[in-house]
Amino acid sequence: MSPPSLASILQTFEDELFFATLDVALDIDQALVVQSAESPVYIDGIRDVIRYQILYPAHSVNLTYRYADLRSKALKFLQKQSAIGSMEYHKWGMSGWEGRWAITVPNENCFAEFLETLKIEEERRNPGQKIQTDIHSATARLVQLADSFNSVARTLEDRRSGREPLLIQDEYDVQYIFAALLTTRFDDVRPEDWIPSYAGSASRVDFFLKNESVFFETKMTRGALTDRKLGDELIIDIEHYKQRPDCKALVCFVYDPKQFLKNPRGLENDLSKQADGFEVRVIVRPR
Repeated sequence: MSPPSLASILQTFEDELFFATLDVALDIDQALVVQSAESPVYIDGIRDVIRYQILYPAHSVNLTYRYADLRSKALKFLQKQSAIGSMEYHKWGMSGWEGRWAITVPNENCFAEFLETLKIEEERRNPGQKIQTDIHSATARLVQLADSFNSVARTLEDRRSGREPLLIQDEYDVQYIFAALLTTRFDDVRPEDWIPSYAGSASRVDFFLKNESVFFETKMTRGALTDRKLGDELIIDIEHYKQRPDCKALVCFVYDPKQFLKNPRGLENDLSKQADGFEVRVIVRPR
C-alpha cells in the first residue's frame, strides 16, 4: 500500500496547523530570496506582523506561546516531509518565543514543490483569497526583505576574484538595491519620483506596489540626522501618502548600519499605526 500523498495529508490538518505550516514555509521562501541555500536561512520564532489571524487571534502571553508552538510543530512537519533539513532554535530573550530558527534547505526544488502544494490547499480552503494581493501579506514580505537587507549589504561588500566591493554609502544605494529585491517578491513595482517638502531635500525614488496599493520608501541614517529630525521627516512623508487615494499602506525602511539612532524601537513604535483604512509601518534595521 502506497503512503498517502502530501496533498491528502494536508487536507486532514486542522486550520491552525495547516496555516502555521504555510506561515513558516512562506517565511523560508522569502528568506531564500536574499540568503544562500548553501548556508542556514533564518526565520523568527514568531512574526512581528501576523499573516493569519487564526494563528494569533488576540494579544496575550498564552496565545503568543501557542503561536510559537504552532510554528515549531509546523517546522517539524516540513522536516519530516524532507522539505527542509536541519532546524535549530537560537533563543536570545527570557521568554520562550524570543529567538529565531536556523534552517537548512538541502533541496530547493523539493521545497518549492512542497510550497506549491501548500498554496493549492490554501486555495481549496479559501477560494479566491490569494495572499499575494493582501496588504498585510505585502507588508510582511517587505519586513522580511528589510530584515535581510544588512546581510545582503555585507555580502555585496565581500566580492571574490579581486573585484571592487559594492559599498552602500547613501540613500540612493539603498534604493538601488531594493529596486532589485522588490521585483523578486512583487509582480508590479513602479518607481515614484517626488521631492519632499522638508529643508534640503533632493528628489527621491519611492516604490509603488500597484497590485497591493502599498508604497515603500527607504532612508539611510547619517550623523546629522537625529531621531527627532528623522521622525519629523517621516511624519511629513506619512501625511503626503495618506492623501493619495491609491495608497492603502506605507512601509518606511530606515537603514541604520552605524547605529546613529539612539532609540530606533521608539521611532518604530511611535509612527507605526493603523487607522481609517491606512496602515503605516516603520522598520529600522539592523537591530
